[in-house]
Amino acid sequence: MPASPPPRTVAITGLGVIGATGRGVAAMDAALAAGRDSLGPVDLWPTELAGECPVGQYRGDLDADLATVPGVAVNRRSLRRLTRSDKLALVACAEAAAQAGLNPDELNRVGAGVYVGQSVCGTLASEEQYETALANARRGVYSRAGMGAMFTHEGANTQDQLARALRLCGPTLGLMTACSSGANAIGLAAARVAAGQSNVMLAGGADSLSRIAFYGFFSLQVVSPDGPRPFDAERKGMSVGEGAAFVVLEALDHARARGAKPLALVTGYGHSCDAHHLTAPHPEGAGAIAAMRDALAHAGVNPGDIGYVNAHGTATLDNDRTEARALAAVFGEGGVPVSSVKRFFGHTLAAAGAVEAVVCTRTLQTATLPMNLGLRRALRDARLDLVTVPRQAPGLRHVLSNSFGFGGNNAALVLSKPE
Repeated sequence: MPASPPPRTVAITGLGVIGATGRGVAAMDAALAAGRDSLGPVDLWPTELAGECPVGQYRGDLDADLATVPGVAVNRRSLRRLTRSDKLALVACAEAAAQAGLNPDELNRVGAGVYVGQSVCGTLASEEQYETALANARRGVYSRAGMGAMFTHEGANTQDQLARALRLCGPTLGLMTACSSGANAIGLAAARVAAGQSNVMLAGGADSLSRIAFYGFFSLQVVSPDGPRPFDAERKGMSVGEGAAFVVLEALDHARARGAKPLALVTGYGHSCDAHHLTAPHPEGAGAIAAMRDALAHAGVNPGDIGYVNAHGTATLDNDRTEARALAAVFGEGGVPVSSVKRFFGHTLAAAGAVEAVVCTRTLQTATLPMNLGLRRALRDARLDLVTVPRQAPGLRHVLSNSFGFGGNNAALVLSKPE
């Protein structure tokens, strides 16, 4: 039996992001550098809680943004088949492909596919259709219900729209592991490239705000009235956000052959499940520890080689306590610089791991660690080296990004600087 070929090195050659910080990587960079709080009231639907629970909402004109995306015919009929999650995904994915120098024809030629992490999917559109039907019924107006939301509600609509617009004839896959979905999409797509099954893959996550997510987290009593303050001793909870982020994953030899610049390498991926509780993490962070250690082992690096950890850091009481303990178990107390970017974007749910992979890639490129915005007084559960202002990190080689989701779904990615 012939021996399996060695795994190929996987490079990130393109980045795309959209969310509360604005459209594009440049807007994100500016917000991170300035320490700008981008959260504010939700205005996608009327609610008395708008002033009480800030959110990370994209404030731009998504339909205008779509007009610049190759392969998207923006007209009334096509827009009806796109949910807000779809639009966010299309804009971010197109940005990543453009930076990688791959237009739809070239993506088609190399057989690129896409893996997408989602949780909200088309829920916002379904809610709007339901509210319209309910309002009509209360007025005694009964007519045939519109069926548009039934075509767009499922998560598969986003990957289908991405495939159609960017001519992706490779594998498409939707992943739903709650708030670790985007990170898992990147880890699994990178594994496909490493195995030689694809030369190019797009991977990331996308989620829009919705009533059910907004009110659902409020009912769980984990939403903060003054926004998230990750790892703060007096933190009060999270803020829901929306957004999308995608990366172009490419075999390093393939990227070099076409003259593409590697921005970072995906060197490690770990995934675990707490098997503990539907919403609460394991109190000692057992699953988080396992995911981080698996990612380090996969990357072939030691804890001391990691120069920065982008924490999941939702600012909920349970997450920050258990993540701090898990980080101390893996790296030692104060053993590695840590920050969370949740106050910049809000918690973008299934997109969070992908957004933070983009942040980590830029961290490697600029050798500047993003700040833990909102911190006043550090928690005492475990001593962490929290980054309180943007910090220069010359010689930064490896970073780790954590993403933890409901059901105890934990993912960790190690990204490394290209040689």
